Amino acid sequence: MKKTSIAPVLVFVVLIAFASVAIAQMAKQKWEKTVTLASGEVILDMSGEWDILSEFYGELSWVQPCSDLLMITQQGNTFSAVKQIGTRFLPKGTELIKGELDKDGFKEVQMYISEDGTMYAWDPCKKWEISENGNKIVFDGGDGVKFTLTRK
Repeated sequence: MKKTSIAPVLVFVVLIAFASVAIAQMAKQKWEKTVTLASGEVILDMSGEWDILSEFYGELSWVQPCSDLLMITQQGNTFSAVKQIGTRFLPKGTELIKGELDKDGFKEVQMYISEDGTMYAWDPCKKWEISENGNKIVFDGGDGVKFTLTRK
């Protein structure tokens, strides 16, 4: 009878268990860049530079799409996006988007938009979508304005 050592079998079992846990944790990870809050909740890390494309539809479809650069700062689960180039209507330094993140993406988002091209106000975002491992986000105000952010 051939004797087999239990040590190599145990090492093999431990390696398989470790690999399974690592793979499971990677599968749960939705985004490339994350922040772990003091509560242990893992949220999207939005800080940094983002390209933004503003598009218009419905009654505002006559407005031409425009692009800009945003600098997003994040403190805990809140973020603020500020224009870095600007236009004559919304100059450089204007806060354009702000909100609160949670483990599923966003808890609340506000967009600084105008429905008539002159009066700007904070409006709640109606829909949002995070894609490309957290490197592309689409915010839709639901009133003819859509912002597409792409991480630089």
